[in-house]
Amino acid sequence: MDDRLHAPSGDGPIPLEELHAIAEESSQSERRADEAERELMEWKKTKFMQDRIGEDFDGLIISVTKFGFFVELTDMFVEGLVPLDTLIDDRYTFHENTREIIGQRTRRIFRLGQRVRVLVDRIDPVERKIQFALLDEMKPSRTKRKKRLRM
Repeated sequence: MDDRLHAPSGDGPIPLEELHAIAEESSQSERRADEAERELMEWKKTKFMQDRIGEDFDGLIISVTKFGFFVELTDMFVEGLVPLDTLIDDRYTFHENTREIIGQRTRRIFRLGQRVRVLVDRIDPVERKIQFALLDEMKPSRTKRKKRLRM
């Protein structure tokens, strides 16, 4: 007979209710460990980015909300928010049906999967949050700068 389902004293199987309690406690411990790991990773990311305030990076819009859009930096797996109220070149509104942020005058659109260039604007180490400022959309350069000839 399988000894794993028997009480340590060998008096018989562990009651089903006790097995459920053990399983629940184990699941809760695993969830706490996962949450602690996520918090540690967020702390490490904000600590890593602290010295990069003012630097600019390429990123990808990974989420669009009514208060802004989240950008993940290319090759760094660091996420931050570009708040809607920091987009000052137009008045932008969130369109829930298309999950886009659209400029009323310019019709400029920010959407999921769009590549952007951002600057690390500020970091809240207590909340472990990174805020980006939008520099400009990443566009392929069509014109090359001409070198000036000096005479």
